[in-house]
Amino acid sequence: MKRVFIIFMIIASAIVIGFSSVYLVQEFSKVINLSNIGDMWSFIHLSENSPYARFAEVDENDFREPPIPVMGDILVEVDGLPSTQSNYFSVFNVDTPAGETIDIKFMHDYETFVTTVITRSIPFIIQLQVWILVILRSLIILGLILVGLWGFLKRPYSSPVRSMTLFCYTLAVGMNLTVPAISPAYAAFNLPSVAINIFIAVSLFWSAFWLKLQMLFPVRQKWYDKHRLFINILLFAPATIFGTALVFWNKQMGMDITILWTLFISLGYLLLLRNYYRTDNFIEKRQTRLVLLGSAPGIIFSLLFNWFMQIKPELYIGLSFVAKQMITNFMFMLMLLIPVSLAYAFGRYKLLSVEAKLKRGTRFVAVNLFILLLFLGFLYVFGELILKQFVINSRTPTLMLGLLLAFLFMPTQKIIRERLEKHFYPERVRLRELLKNFLASNIVRTESSIFWKELEEKLAEGLSSKKIYPVLRIADKDCFAVELQEPAPFDIKDEIVKRLENKDDPILFDELIASGKIMLSKEQEEWFLQRKSAILLPLTTNSGLVGFLVISSKTNGEDFTAEELELLANLSAQTALVVENFELLDEKLIKQKLEEQIKVARGIQKGLLPGEIPVRPGLEVEALIRFCLEVAGDYYDVISLDDHRTVLSIGDVAGKGIGPAMLMANLQASLRTTQAMGISLGESAMQINRIVFDNTPPELFITFFMALIDVREGCMKYVNAGHNPPFFVMQDGHVNMLSKGGVLLGVKEDAEYEEGEVLLNPGDILFMYTDGVCEAMNCSDEEFGEKRLARIVSDNRRLPLSDLVHLIEKEVEVHHGSSDYDDDFTLLVARLKPYE
Repeated sequence: MKRVFIIFMIIASAIVIGFSSVYLVQEFSKVINLSNIGDMWSFIHLSENSPYARFAEVDENDFREPPIPVMGDILVEVDGLPSTQSNYFSVFNVDTPAGETIDIKFMHDYETFVTTVITRSIPFIIQLQVWILVILRSLIILGLILVGLWGFLKRPYSSPVRSMTLFCYTLAVGMNLTVPAISPAYAAFNLPSVAINIFIAVSLFWSAFWLKLQMLFPVRQKWYDKHRLFINILLFAPATIFGTALVFWNKQMGMDITILWTLFISLGYLLLLRNYYRTDNFIEKRQTRLVLLGSAPGIIFSLLFNWFMQIKPELYIGLSFVAKQMITNFMFMLMLLIPVSLAYAFGRYKLLSVEAKLKRGTRFVAVNLFILLLFLGFLYVFGELILKQFVINSRTPTLMLGLLLAFLFMPTQKIIRERLEKHFYPERVRLRELLKNFLASNIVRTESSIFWKELEEKLAEGLSSKKIYPVLRIADKDCFAVELQEPAPFDIKDEIVKRLENKDDPILFDELIASGKIMLSKEQEEWFLQRKSAILLPLTTNSGLVGFLVISSKTNGEDFTAEELELLANLSAQTALVVENFELLDEKLIKQKLEEQIKVARGIQKGLLPGEIPVRPGLEVEALIRFCLEVAGDYYDVISLDDHRTVLSIGDVAGKGIGPAMLMANLQASLRTTQAMGISLGESAMQINRIVFDNTPPELFITFFMALIDVREGCMKYVNAGHNPPFFVMQDGHVNMLSKGGVLLGVKEDAEYEEGEVLLNPGDILFMYTDGVCEAMNCSDEEFGEKRLARIVSDNRRLPLSDLVHLIEKEVEVHHGSSDYDDDFTLLVARLKPYE
């Protein structure tokens, strides 16, 4: 049996899609032909059975000169032919160009007149209305077919879905045939009348499927299953009888069909309301409410239109063509809501969001229509009564009033909307003001815990929600935590997080689960259920998702409303901004603390460097250090051992910042300790290397140079541990590089270091530096270089040492282009003087 149903549904889908495609092509061919022809745009009621056609609407622009017929006159002949429908369209057809003259004969007060019609292109207002009608019709039919096909493909064995699909299909067929915009004579082709009658008969079933759908949606009724055969006979027998009479005997039963539709539609809405009030399931309530809101405007309006056509057809016939088209277009706009509401209702997702949009759209259309009718009525009264009373024929006053009313349209709309909202939704207005004032007063709050607590209190007051959980992303990490403290089982790669990141609107947790849109891990699902999660509110800023707010269910056991969901959507962006401010404030506080720590470290480091270089007999010493950051990894020291021996040292710790600065302090302490022990420079270097190796990570190492100058003996011993070789500049300008020693400190645990020795004479210079000097680059990526540095020292060896170091500083700055160096910059210079 299921296979039979599937085959039937496939055949039905193919027939409906095929018929709708052909019929819509026919409709579009009408409009295209109509846009390119010349015609008379005074509207006439034509009949094939009578040569007398009555003017329903007269446009004076159709006629070259008087006599001009008036509404109600009888068209007798067209170009010498009796004015039957076929004769009229043999003269005015798709081949008739604009600008052609055609003689017509009409009767006014039983007197016959002859006049000349000048064919012209379709007026813009008519063309616009016709195009709107055809486009709206196409959208409705496409929407109904797609929703029906989607439901069938998704759940082909579901009885409610099959009923929904067949309802959509039969209604789509009916929408094809409802209120044709223009005569079939303008079409490029026409379907056989028998085929048209068959599809009209098919369209009669839409109300039966509508009623059956309410017996199965959102849950299947037990009494339907108990009496299914009998109910189905009652449902489909009337439409079968009426359709058979139409197809085989061409019998029109407009009033009978209208009564049948009214009965079935009314019963369907009663069942829908009954289902709504009897269910305790929030999703089922939202589904039924959404179907009610989406279908009622269009279906009820079309039903009232049918009754109007059955009871007072002459009133409709008496309306202008544009007025008729506007009524039809308005009806079609309302019908467009049906496929939208059905798609979301059966998808069980974003039900409240769509409901909110439907309500907002309905209010918008209703308010605008009311204001438009009010303004048009005002213009009519002004034009017909006031201007005529004072015999003013100029249109300028009416035009000026129309412009004034146009300027007043938007302010009037806003005032009416606000008044309606205060009257119908006082709770919503109160909640909006509550949250608005709260956020305004907390936009710069610095204590996040107090903010979340107060927000929870406001939501409890305005929404009756039990609790909120701010799940925030931890800075520079992919994980989340509640208020950045309690870990939450979410990661930026999770499907739920990606969904929230791409959504600005609140997400209802039960809809998310029921729709199957995403898959949660067991841990995540339990986390949400334990907190009785009802709404997930994304918190997004321009920088992305900063977290989401989990709002628990209401304390009174009620569901959230569409209006409350809209307010929460507005709350999302503002709350996200507050969260981002928290992050910025936290970053600022961290930065301030770090700056304070760096300031302390800088003070300590400066204290470790020689504040004033001690005056040494027989030795002149000068130093200069420039930091590229607040603290440096460069180091120098001057240690007095006795009245004739001095230790000079310089070093460069790998890297920059606090870590290297701390290592530099350790280096200084180690050097002073070993020198106080009276051991040799080589042994001192070995012990310092072992300390550095044992207590620092592999990526940290030190280049180091130390020299022991004995001015009494006139000699200097030194050890170079991987440092830039210092220059020993003799009196004659010759430069020697001091490179004896060993590897860098901290690289090899058992490294040994060789001592070098140099004899000294008065005027000799020891020039030590770090790599920030020789590696300073210009804009062409050219280094300052050791050769250039050695030449400058040699050429200026007789300058006072303070002048020499400042000269080198200036030369490096000119080469680099600024005083902002990429590395620390240190110079230490000593010159031997006669010793007494």
